Amino acid sequence: MVSERLSENSAANEPVDGAFATALTGVANSSLASRRYTALTQESLPDPNAISLLKQLEPLTSRLARGAINDDAQQILARIGTLPGNYLILVQFMKIKKGSGGTYDPWSGAITSGMSSTLFQAALISPSTGRVVWKNEVLERKAFPVTDPRFSKSVETLYQTLNPGERNR
Repeated sequence: MVSERLSENSAANEPVDGAFATALTGVANSSLASRRYTALTQESLPDPNAISLLKQLEPLTSRLARGAINDDAQQILARIGTLPGNYLILVQFMKIKKGSGGTYDPWSGAITSGMSSTLFQAALISPSTGRVVWKNEVLERKAFPVTDPRFSKSVETLYQTLNPGERNR
């Protein structure tokens, strides 16, 4: 899971703190469990090669969560697909954009709106076929704190279309 925070008054992207990652992963795990999927962490995989290969996918997370598999990802997925076990890879991405708030310029009459938003994206990818089995995204026009119930509801909405044994695209 990779996430980023964009702010209009910061020059660079700041990483989102661990509370967001923990909450997003927690809702994902419960959504997967309710649909008869068993979630495994990278560390619990029996093959150490799988862990290093999954770490190679991390820089590609924002693409993979959209369901866009490029050549680099395809090569890594093909190598993961040869490992023992029939796994699917869950890729999650979250982008928080925090607007600075609206402004009014009395000299020109210009009015601006500093809109905040939160984008949640997730995809299930089959390493053996290199194809996206399921993907979805939810865009909220606000940036919620992790403790806000609307945060969890948005993530739950992300996983509503996930059906075991059915291919969604």
